[in-house]
Amino acid sequence: MNKRNRILVLIDFSSNTENLIDFAFSIAEIVNAKVIFVHQIPGLVPAMADEESRREIIKGEANEAYSKLRKLAKDRIYSDDSFQISEKPILAFLKELSSPQYFDWVFTGLKEGGVLKPLFIGSTTLSVIDESEMLTVTVPTETKMNLPEKLLVGVHPNYELNREHLNSVLTALENNVKEIEFFTILKETEEEQSAREHLLKLQSEYKSFKSEIQIYKGNDATSALREKMKQSHNSFLVLQQGSRSLTDKLFRKFTINELVYRAQTPLLVLSK
Repeated sequence: MNKRNRILVLIDFSSNTENLIDFAFSIAEIVNAKVIFVHQIPGLVPAMADEESRREIIKGEANEAYSKLRKLAKDRIYSDDSFQISEKPILAFLKELSSPQYFDWVFTGLKEGGVLKPLFIGSTTLSVIDESEMLTVTVPTETKMNLPEKLLVGVHPNYELNREHLNSVLTALENNVKEIEFFTILKETEEEQSAREHLLKLQSEYKSFKSEIQIYKGNDATSALREKMKQSHNSFLVLQQGSRSLTDKLFRKFTINELVYRAQTPLLVLSK
């Protein structure tokens, strides 16, 4: 069954939220996606409050959030079910929102400074990247983003690539994305043969695109990749959930700070 694309925009009303929303609608237009605004209210209820008081406080927070979301929508969303508000942890709420009829893209923002910012009480962009079963799109929000023309896909033979997610992205963006570069980062002590064979296999598998492969190895690997990202305008960085680029603390810091924030490149994370 062909699934319809749906974009879930996680909104915390922080600065530059409008840039995240505008980019989400730009992508939604080209992938024919329904856009849903998702917000977690803090649920700040006094410990001694009775159940009726608790419900009134939660209702008040939800009504205030709804009004703010409506204002941010700028008449680009019309149905009430496109505004989803909950006090539940965001990962649990996203799971509730999932549906077999949709291929979901979860859009989150990256704040100024390149440091991952908590989007909701008890939840962060990082937890969504690490644990969500949906495709995650992390967007630097300091400036407006351009539509993608190329995907830079980080792979490694030890981490299986979610081809279903990647193929869904490519199908949705087929009128925009014409190039793919598969790349692998290796430590100085790691051998290249298996990595190169893996890259060549992927290049052959996606030969309908203009596909390239690249290995970055040793002490100069990160600086070389950084320069590549700076030169790759209108690109998306694509990584596999659970891969070293996202689980190793040093690699993750480099990925987020240098490749995503400083290069102003949206990050797509394929779920396991």
